[in-house]
Amino acid sequence: MTITLDIPEELAAQLGGSPQQLSREAFEAFVLETYRQNRIDAPQAAQVLGYSRMRWEQCLEEHGVLKDAYTVEDLERDVATLQRLRADGVILPSS
Repeated sequence: MTITLDIPEELAAQLGGSPQQLSREAFEAFVLETYRQNRIDAPQAAQVLGYSRMRWEQCLEEHGVLKDAYTVEDLERDVATLQRLRADGVILPSS
């Protein structure tokens, strides 16, 4: 499928680069946003971009996309769950 994107000449001049480079950047941005929305998974995103797994991870880092990053809130929730399970006797306290 081919999609045409019209960019004002002033913006294209400001962004610089060839039409092919701008097209590639737009495609990469589209794939990243689709990935952020959980519409495609990481292997599929890397494949359509022609990236290795390492290059895909680098791309995510470059664009500040930390998919499934473990947050402080995740840690706090896990600690609370462990404490509750220990209190209920479901798991034994660590030695």
